[in-house]
Amino acid sequence: MPGTAASQLIFFIAALVVSSVAVGIIFQATDNLRQGFQSKGNSLVDQLNKDIDVINDPGAVPYNATNDTLTLYVMNTGSVNLDGTNTSVTVLINGTAFTNMTVYGAGAGAWPPGTVLSIDVHNVTLPTGQDYSVLVIARGGPSDRFLFRR
Repeated sequence: MPGTAASQLIFFIAALVVSSVAVGIIFQATDNLRQGFQSKGNSLVDQLNKDIDVINDPGAVPYNATNDTLTLYVMNTGSVNLDGTNTSVTVLINGTAFTNMTVYGAGAGAWPPGTVLSIDVHNVTLPTGQDYSVLVIARGGPSDRFLFRR
């Protein structure tokens, strides 16, 4: 009988070691999942807090053909301040980026929620009778697409 008790004790200790290893692996996997969900959740909250909308009237987009200037009105519809400077806003018209622009309406670069920026994009040739797609992207990722016909 003493041999049976010793072998049972060895099996019991082996079972404890194996179960401890399994618990450690499961704990690590669960912690990795938790961190991934937390990171994704924080990213989604950040996206929801930052949002912009181009609020131009598609039927009457202000375009000055004399000096080739398109004027866009963009509102911060999120819940946090954004950066509203010439270098923090990107404008793409039909996929082409325009860097020659003037941004009005953001005091000292701060673009608070509910505030509208006026963006004059210079050196833009927009022939009549064509469809245009304007994509405005603010620093940090918020963007809005605006479609119009001239």
